Amino acid sequence: MRRIAHIVLAIAIVALWGCRTTDPARMVGVDIEQWSETATVEYDNCDTTSVRSLNIALRYNDTFKASELPLKIAVTTPDSLHYEEVVTLELHHPTTALAVATTESLPYRKGVTLNRSGRYTFSFHPLMEVKGMAAIGIEFKTE
Repeated sequence: MRRIAHIVLAIAIVALWGCRTTDPARMVGVDIEQWSETATVEYDNCDTTSVRSLNIALRYNDTFKASELPLKIAVTTPDSLHYEEVVTLELHHPTTALAVATTESLPYRKGVTLNRSGRYTFSFHPLMEVKGMAAIGIEFKTE
């Protein structure tokens, strides 16, 4: 009986280990010379109970001069529900020159529960030509 309990415990640990979030951000590179195409990231979710904040993560260099970034954001859930919206992100450029790049994390949604297991797809489409943007993505922070 004790051996069976150990086996059940081991199976539960392995299942939970697969659901852990080791990398709470997903980013994708974009054309730093002229980003104008849709960028897509995917997130495999198995935590259907945690309440999270979602942030938009941006990596850019000093050739990106805009103070705002208008985006069309589309989200597709594992059960094929699709949601689109237009948002304008206000950026906070550093006051010093960027030798390589800076990463900025901007609030997108608070109090979100991803209540379906499976793959969520996040797509970002700039509503203007963007120069100096290296990557964009989504960050998940448990509240």
